[in-house]
Amino acid sequence: MKYLLSLFLILTLPLIVYGATESSTATPGQLISQQEMKQILDDYLMEQSMLLPQVDLHFKSMNLPDAYRVPTGRITHQVIPAKPGMIGSRRVTLMTRVNGQIISNQSIRIELEAIAEVAVPTRSIRRGEILDADSFELRFQDITKLKDPIFADDDIIGKQLKRSVRLGEPLQTNQVEFPPVIKRGERVVIQVQSMGLMLSAAGEAKQDGSTGEAIRVMNTNSHKEILCQVVAPGLVKVEL
Repeated sequence: MKYLLSLFLILTLPLIVYGATESSTATPGQLISQQEMKQILDDYLMEQSMLLPQVDLHFKSMNLPDAYRVPTGRITHQVIPAKPGMIGSRRVTLMTRVNGQIISNQSIRIELEAIAEVAVPTRSIRRGEILDADSFELRFQDITKLKDPIFADDDIIGKQLKRSVRLGEPLQTNQVEFPPVIKRGERVVIQVQSMGLMLSAAGEAKQDGSTGEAIRVMNTNSHKEILCQVVAPGLVKVEL
């Protein structure tokens, strides 16, 4: 009887131990830790910084989700900012794929700082004023809330202000434009090119226009309005 009992224990004990060990250590797939998520976001921000060499980009904070597990396979990650180019984004989406299939979408709240040298008025400037080198200075500022700041002198000198700005308010691209080459009511020469011939007529501009823009012009003789392209001060053309 004792012999049979010992034999029973010998045969069954390894099975019990093996089963318990396998169930307690089984962790299928791969864990995406917070440290790995942070590294993915840091790498993405570095790539964006290379596209904007004049801007110093860095995270002030990021609210990372808990670690998550994905199946075993070829893992790839994609970062999608709330706004193109990252600047101004308050959230990013971290998309994880395994073997090309989307497994996880993590929405991550971030706080970003973008420092760059941008054009700032040295005084309050009224709408319509032509800007020169004394009208502004380049100053380092956080541009995360600016849509399209101006980084270089060449992008502003000689342009006209489309709306008034206050002292210290960063200038943006949509606030300036080249002054019109032709102004409404101005007498112009209309050139018409047809079949290799160049004809001209007198006209009156019905709109302001910069070089290359299309404006309405009234032919002084026929009193008909036609669409012309601004070529130079006092000169427009129509191609037939």
